[in-house]
Amino acid sequence: MKAEKVIGIAACAFACVTSSAFANTTNGWFGVTADTAIRASNCETNGAAVTVESNRIVLDNDKDTALVISNFTGDATSDGIVKISATASLTPNSASDLDSAVTEGAKAGFAVAVDNNVTNFYGYAGSSWHVLSGATPGDGDTTFSMILNYRDGNVSFYVGDTLLTSEGSLTLAGSGLNAIDAYGTGSISSITGAYEVAVAAYGDNKYGSIAEATDAAKAASPAVDPTTVVMVVNADGTTEIAGATAANGLSKIVCEALGLPMNDSTANIAVAPAATDDDVDEITLAVNLPANAEPGAVKFGVTPVGGGETQYYTEADAIKIPLAAGTYTITPVLK
Repeated sequence: MKAEKVIGIAACAFACVTSSAFANTTNGWFGVTADTAIRASNCETNGAAVTVESNRIVLDNDKDTALVISNFTGDATSDGIVKISATASLTPNSASDLDSAVTEGAKAGFAVAVDNNVTNFYGYAGSSWHVLSGATPGDGDTTFSMILNYRDGNVSFYVGDTLLTSEGSLTLAGSGLNAIDAYGTGSISSITGAYEVAVAAYGDNKYGSIAEATDAAKAASPAVDPTTVVMVVNADGTTEIAGATAANGLSKIVCEALGLPMNDSTANIAVAPAATDDDVDEITLAVNLPANAEPGAVKFGVTPVGGGETQYYTEADAIKIPLAAGTYTITPVLK
C-alpha cells in the first residue's frame, strides 16, 4: 500500500497561509461532523469522494484526493491562538513513510506511526515529523488537539487533556489558517476549530487576557508602566489607543480589567471593609469586583491625600490603609 494511503487521519494541513496557552475565553469557530452526510458549520468541504457510515466520515484516500476543509468564517476577534480538535480512528503508518505523505505547504499535522515495532503519536511542525511522548496510541478513537500559536510561532499537541512533548522544536511557520486536509485510512467523528478571544493588545500582538499583554509589555520594557502601553481590544476586534481614558477618568485598559463600562462617567469600584480583618495594625479593605473582571491583572495603589508615598497591593481583598486618621485615594493600575 502506498505511504499516502496509510498515514491515518493526519488532519495534516494548516496549509498555505492566507494573508497563547489556550485557557482564556474561546469562541467555537467551525466544525465538521457527519450523520447521513457530511455537515459543515462556518466552513466548507471540497466534496472529496469519501464514505459516510454510522455518523462517521470514512477515509481511504491520499493527499491528492484529501478531504479539504476551508473557507472559514472570519475571526477578527482572535488573538492568534487557534485550537483544532478531532476525534478519529487512526491507522498506524510506517514512520519512514511519513515525509512522503505531507501535503505541500502543510504547517502542522498529527498521525500515528510505527518505528522499530514501537507505535507512537507523531506531530508535524517545522517541516518535519516529531515523535510525541506523554500518551500511547490505543485501539479505537483518539481525541487529539493541535494548538496553533501564530503569535509566538509554535504548535502544541494534546491527546485528550494530556500535553504531548517532543525532543525537537515544534515551530509553526506562517500566520493564518487556510485549510485542513484529512486523508489516509481511518475514520473521523468530528473536526472542530476554536480560537482564543483577544481582550488586550501590546505592540502588534493581541492576547486572551490583560495579564498576558501586561507580561509582554513588562518583558519588552521593564521600566514602562504597562497601564500606558497595553490596549483594550473591543468586542469587534478593533483596538483602542494606548493610554486612552474612559469616561470615568480611569484608563480604558484598567476599566476593562475591573469589569467597568468605559462609557459611564459614574462607573467605579466598590470598596468596603474586608469580611474578616485580623490585622491589628491596619484596616483591611476589599474591592467588590464584577464577575467579568480580571482581578489578576490589576493592583491597587493607596496614596495619602495631600502627598505621601503610594503603597501597592496586588490582592483585591487585602488592601491596607493606616489606622491613623487620614484620607486616602485608592487607584487601580495594571500589575
